[in-house]
Amino acid sequence: MTDPRADDAILLAALAGILPERQPDPDTAARLRAALLARIGAGGAAVVHVIRREQGEWRTLLPGVEIKSLRRDDNSGTQTTLWRVQPGARVPPHVHSHEEECLVLEGVIVHDGIEYFAGDYLLARAGDRHQAFEAPQGALFLIRGELVPEPSAFVGPRR
Repeated sequence: MTDPRADDAILLAALAGILPERQPDPDTAARLRAALLARIGAGGAAVVHVIRREQGEWRTLLPGVEIKSLRRDDNSGTQTTLWRVQPGARVPPHVHSHEEECLVLEGVIVHDGIEYFAGDYLLARAGDRHQAFEAPQGALFLIRGELVPEPSAFVGPRR
């Protein structure tokens, strides 16, 4: 039986980029690989959560407005979502219970008469009331904020 501390030392050296003078024997290599994979996937969770462009599900929130959930935290009541707004579609006025961060990725959004372009960042504080968001030519943006409500939660008159 081998000393697990020796395996840990070899593993730490390898992670630090220090290569051994000789390759470990096949049994040691197999144990190290298994230990490394177990640490990376501890608890069944990957170290980095990845959603590829083609993965995930777009769902219709409002006419011409689709969202894709990237991350949801029920404990804090927040989530990160992508919003895809078709040309001419709008998100009605609404109030926030949490801070909301918005990063425009593509297109242009218009809020309260001001145009925001790809790369622009907006922060709405908790309790702020948004005017309607419009996307005359369509837009894609990232939102990090409260859990996305059902369409009935959006208030304000429709145009």
